[in-house]
Amino acid sequence: MNIKLNCPVCGYQEIEANSCPNCDTDLSLIRMLQELPQAQTPVPQAKFTGWQLGIALFILIIGMSLGSIGSFIFLQPQLNTLTVSSPNPVALSPRNPKPPANIPITPNQPPKPTTYIVKSGDHLSAIAQKFCGKDTSWQVIVKSNPQLKGREDYINIGEVLKIPTCKEKV
Repeated sequence: MNIKLNCPVCGYQEIEANSCPNCDTDLSLIRMLQELPQAQTPVPQAKFTGWQLGIALFILIIGMSLGSIGSFIFLQPQLNTLTVSSPNPVALSPRNPKPPANIPITPNQPPKPTTYIVKSGDHLSAIAQKFCGKDTSWQVIVKSNPQLKGREDYINIGEVLKIPTCKEKV
């Protein structure tokens, strides 16, 4: 069983030897690969009958139904207890679900920060204790005054500092 090959280099046709007579290319490896027996591996195919597909579809429908019923049962109470807070609470009666039109709605304006002029002998901890109530809150003042970064221990006399509103104010 001698297979005739074509040279991949020069294109010479029907070569029976292990080298090309035109360009002297070695064809022995190509010849060995061509002479190998072809593997016959059957491709497994899934064979389902109609009743098996019907059962699988039935189980899928049951699973989806149980999921939707479960979410309806367990999520429904949470939907009824939803609370929304508003800045101006208004009590609504079941007879009149609309809020009264005469209530003015004014947006809350943020408080303006206080300014402080540094005096002789001041340091950030003392200023923080004076305005915020704790001497450890000096970092809040540094956050409001970015020019103080890196020089927290040295502040200039006459420097104007923004003092934010502190939650622990006395």
